Amino acid sequence: MKTTIMVPATKKRRTEIEGEDEEVRTKESIGGLSSEEEMEDISEEDDIGARTLEARSRVRKTPQHPSSEQEKAQAVRESYESKFNVFRMETEELLSEIRVDYRKRMAPVEKMLHKLKNIIEKIPRKADATIDEVEREMRKLEIHIPFPEPMPGADIKYKFSYEKPVYMNIAGSYALKTVAKQREGFAIDLILQMPPTIFQEKDYLNYRYFHKRAYYLATIAGAIQGSGLDLQLSYVDLHDDPLRPIIVAAPSGSNSETGFTASKCLIHIIPAISKNTFSVSKLRPDKNAARPVAERDTSGGSFPPTPQYNSSILADTTYFEHIAWLHEVSSEAKAFKDACLLGRTWLKQRGFGSNINQGGFGHAEWSILMSLLLEGGGSKGSSVLAKGYSNYQMFKAVLQFLATRDLIMNPLLFDVGSESVRWPKGPNVFDGKIGLNILFKMTEWGYHLLKHEAAITLKLLNDPVIDHFEEIFLHRLDDPCHKFDSLAYIPIPECLNKDNRLNPLLSFSQRLYDMLSTGLTDRAKLIHLTLPPTLAQPIRVSGISRSPPPARKIIAGLLLNAAQCNRAVDHGPPAGHKDGASYRVFWGDKAELRRFKDGNILESVVWGTKDSNQSIYHQIIQYLVTKNLGDEIGTHVKFIGDEYANAVGGREDVGLFQPTMAAFEKLVKALRNLEGLPLAIRQVSAVAPALRYSSVEVPLLSGRLMQPADVVVQFESSGRWPDDLTAIQKTKIAFLLKMSELLEKASAVTRIGLENIDYPAMNSAFLEVVYHEGSAFRIRIYHDREQTLLERQLLNKDLPGKKRDEITAALSEHRRRFIVGPLHTQEVQKLSHRFPALSPSIRLLKRWFRTHLLSREVSEELVELMAVRTFVTTSSPPNSVMSGFLRTLRFISLWDWRAEPAIVGTVAKNASETFSATRASDPAMNRYAMVIPTEYDPTGTTFTESGPRKVVAARVTALARSAVSASFKDMFISSTKDYDFVIHIEPRYTLPSVRSKGSKFKNLQKTEMTSQDIAKLGLNVPEAFANELNEIYGDTIVFFTDGDIIAGLWNPSSVSGRRWKVNIPYSTIPLVRGNDEEVLTLNKKSILNEISRLGGEILAKIEIIK
Repeated sequence: MKTTIMVPATKKRRTEIEGEDEEVRTKESIGGLSSEEEMEDISEEDDIGARTLEARSRVRKTPQHPSSEQEKAQAVRESYESKFNVFRMETEELLSEIRVDYRKRMAPVEKMLHKLKNIIEKIPRKADATIDEVEREMRKLEIHIPFPEPMPGADIKYKFSYEKPVYMNIAGSYALKTVAKQREGFAIDLILQMPPTIFQEKDYLNYRYFHKRAYYLATIAGAIQGSGLDLQLSYVDLHDDPLRPIIVAAPSGSNSETGFTASKCLIHIIPAISKNTFSVSKLRPDKNAARPVAERDTSGGSFPPTPQYNSSILADTTYFEHIAWLHEVSSEAKAFKDACLLGRTWLKQRGFGSNINQGGFGHAEWSILMSLLLEGGGSKGSSVLAKGYSNYQMFKAVLQFLATRDLIMNPLLFDVGSESVRWPKGPNVFDGKIGLNILFKMTEWGYHLLKHEAAITLKLLNDPVIDHFEEIFLHRLDDPCHKFDSLAYIPIPECLNKDNRLNPLLSFSQRLYDMLSTGLTDRAKLIHLTLPPTLAQPIRVSGISRSPPPARKIIAGLLLNAAQCNRAVDHGPPAGHKDGASYRVFWGDKAELRRFKDGNILESVVWGTKDSNQSIYHQIIQYLVTKNLGDEIGTHVKFIGDEYANAVGGREDVGLFQPTMAAFEKLVKALRNLEGLPLAIRQVSAVAPALRYSSVEVPLLSGRLMQPADVVVQFESSGRWPDDLTAIQKTKIAFLLKMSELLEKASAVTRIGLENIDYPAMNSAFLEVVYHEGSAFRIRIYHDREQTLLERQLLNKDLPGKKRDEITAALSEHRRRFIVGPLHTQEVQKLSHRFPALSPSIRLLKRWFRTHLLSREVSEELVELMAVRTFVTTSSPPNSVMSGFLRTLRFISLWDWRAEPAIVGTVAKNASETFSATRASDPAMNRYAMVIPTEYDPTGTTFTESGPRKVVAARVTALARSAVSASFKDMFISSTKDYDFVIHIEPRYTLPSVRSKGSKFKNLQKTEMTSQDIAKLGLNVPEAFANELNEIYGDTIVFFTDGDIIAGLWNPSSVSGRRWKVNIPYSTIPLVRGNDEEVLTLNKKSILNEISRLGGEILAKIEIIK
């Protein structure tokens, strides 16, 4: 047995590097309704328009716990009401900020609208032109006609005409006054109702309506182009519908009276038709209106329905009817417009919009759906919403409807009588008055994502503890890398098959979605396809590009099922089953018959797990795309996500730590079997990151000797323990010596280590145990009497200040190491089994902190809590390393740690009051910058007292903000240009790792330990040197290290100079300022020379950067 004396860690109180105190910024807490009532039970509220936002700053008192049940219920009601009132007032403030001042900003736009109206009205009538005449006319004007595919042939019989619009007016959100301020601006819809006389009865068939509409639009474009108005014109497919191009008029940037650049808007010129132009009954979803080219001249036969085509025509009939209906509803329901603004904001932050590539559900669909729910949609024909609801109640009720009602299996039908209206593979909210499914642009995958987001937000609104207002309305949540667990970029073939039911891109996307859904089975809870947006087309023929269009891709986003996504074998139908043939056709060569242990013979597909760096679900996508779309497409599929998992070992679970946990179980068993100890062992607790699946390096891989993992041993209670702190430490040493003696008899290598030798109130010894397979543990003894004795000493008012600081530090260390530390380890262990992606996410996050030299200031436990919060505070936790890591970085980038705690799990309801008390006791945040309360650490300061200090916390936030938008490779590149100097450590003194020697076969490796190897265990030269430097120069320099280098920043207050006084704790030189004032300033050269002498041979060089 060998005894080693370890260097004690510095326990002196940190001083803030920024010199002067900062004023603590407070952030108001926002409440949310937490009741679980059904939509029908949402009670009516008083009008909140007269309430002022000053109420937000009122201190909310948490009700005390009364004795009677009636008082308890009253306390709960008061708590909910208080939180709800604050949420309502925060909502009012949001609405006041996003409303547009129409009189102030829109005057130039309205002048431009009047000019456009005059130009359009003066366009001369044109009647019965053939296709040749139309094309010749537009070629003269150099105007491109935006004919949709299929283009009209030269032999078509129908004629083209133009007459001035029957009616022109503004529609959409601008007319309803529900426009919201947003960075990219908004659009004003100018609707032109085309006269029915330019159409024939059967123009709804075979794209004739859309071809005539395109000519009508080109005529208007030519007139505006020739008018000389300061506008930039282009064609854009309305909501990504290739059948319905529109004109987009953008400001040219001029400062004329009609220049509307400052208004930040565009003008959409949209052709429309009246409801009576075509028979609605012939455009029902089950009717065919676009027959195959070869059969257009035949009258007989049965053709498949064309619901998308039919809906595109009917959608052009709804503009004025919808705006009139919405005006009527908004006049009866006072909160309707504000609820529309809340819905618009919620949708925008999540990337939803009316465009097909944005899900096909935007502000217009939200408004129409809400107006319909005011009329019906509930049980027995009742309305889902009440006209007396507040804006918040309407918003929440619509979310609850979207989250709970399956509009695919249970469509919402209005005014359809006894008819059954079917919609293929998509949600259906059918308005029988106009014959249109208002969600006709929504795809199956887009609707599932909308339901998913609505369910998540509903749970956030019902959270009784944590306030989620910012997450609901203020944070952008549309980044695919943050929203999904995995991404696949799938190229779109250049030549898509065209049919008469959907546009080619939607047809291809539906085929791809069905293929992925069948192939991934229950590995993915949700599959979402993001289609590429359609590009604008120039008005002029000369502006059309002749170069090939850029390659387009579909983004397939997966929300994984953590329990099934890494399954290696898929079971199909039994041998001889009728579905076996289709199963083999779908999987091709991958399908095979296999006999399983239970005797069943099943069609099966087996995926490789060892020889591929790809996850199994990525292998499936690659195989299916290659098999069904060809090698050219399959080889160009790009996956995002596997690189995150491969950076920490490739497995998205805790399996890599199985040898470590087995070694720990071996130690526990050996300790419990020890005979001859004065007291029986009551509990053995793990404390080290390696024993909670969260260490960056996985121990015992490839024969490496494990760095000692901290373990806490607690003996049974006994009255024979001494009542003096120093005596208790001596008793612990005696116990450790006896344990060492007994363990050595069990073939373990042991040694006693001493620590904190200058601090008698702290733990003074530990026992290191090393096994021959390479596992190593560091055992400390926990005695519960120590905390009582330390707290008793702090009650002594006559205790000297220096001694009080020592006792305070000892008590804090005791709680962290022996009380909170084991509880934290148990919690992370439990959550790592519950969330397989948690362990690798933590490890990757720690690697990120270490890359940026932050691991010395930010404790491992604090990093773990940041990651844990990402998993436990959402109803949709991450299921991959990518989403877990990136969502945590996003949280760090958005967390205002100065003004609010980051609550993890279910904590006491007075967490805000505890945080306020912490800030009041330390307003400059010299001791606690970040606060993360948990159930086992309600104050949230146990793991943040030693760091990060305020300046480092600010750097963590800044780095996280840069990382969330960076590529994976760039995230882990750190620059030292921001530091003042960098100390480079000789490579031979960096953290050693002892590898196995002998056999080249992994299963035959055996670690050959020497006394030198054991002596180096736990020795981290760069960290020990950084600790020593911090003890000497901590008031002058902030040190950062990653194990290979030590970077330093000079304290600005020391650099700026100070007047002379005795006992200045750092080397100085005199300096005469401009006003002949003599001050002492930091002698940087001397201090760096001192550091060089202290480091000696362990230093390679000191690089001065600034």
